[in-house]
Amino acid sequence: MAYKAVVFDLDGTLVHTSPEYRYKVVFQVLNNLGALPSAFSNHNIDRFWFEAARDEIIKTLFGLEPELFWKEFQKYDTTELRKQFTRLYDDIDFIKELRKSGYKIGIVTGAPMHIASLEIGMLGHDNFDAVVVAHSSNGFKPKPNPHGLYECLKLLGISKSEAVYVGNVDEDIETAKNAEVFDVLLLRGENEHRNAKPSMVINSLYELRQLLEANANNSDS
Repeated sequence: MAYKAVVFDLDGTLVHTSPEYRYKVVFQVLNNLGALPSAFSNHNIDRFWFEAARDEIIKTLFGLEPELFWKEFQKYDTTELRKQFTRLYDDIDFIKELRKSGYKIGIVTGAPMHIASLEIGMLGHDNFDAVVVAHSSNGFKPKPNPHGLYECLKLLGISKSEAVYVGNVDEDIETAKNAEVFDVLLLRGENEHRNAKPSMVINSLYELRQLLEANANNSDS
């Protein structure tokens, strides 16, 4: 069946947040809450930022209660501060190419609503046919649960076999596989991929052309 939509993760996939941001914010939170001395390493902060099961990381690597951590984190993870450390990736023009080719475009992100709104605003709301903030504050089960991706497919009016999901971390790949949607790992050079076994790996959004053209040709034959 021909692909009709491409769904993207947001932060780290379409929008780049400088590493200095997470080190600055998370360090402040850890310091305020009296985390384990070993928690302050950039490596552990990177693991928290990019890996799934963040609550477990908060407990085991930081030595903190997740509820307390997130409450403190929300004080510092503000739109005003994040905007100073955020930029768009150079290859996002490919989204406009996809739209011109007739593909529907969706977003499924685990970012909190205020951050997702900031980043979608930077990208342009008109570029997307459906946006799902798969965050517990919105009543969604977080990735890698496919809840948010299912909702996005519903909003787009397509089946799981008609979509591709593109993300930059293991939980994105797991989310797509759990939803039985074709998964693509976009390497942005920022994090390790410990467990993901992606169906396709790309280094630029432009490399999606090969997948989509091959799929279209196979569907026509």
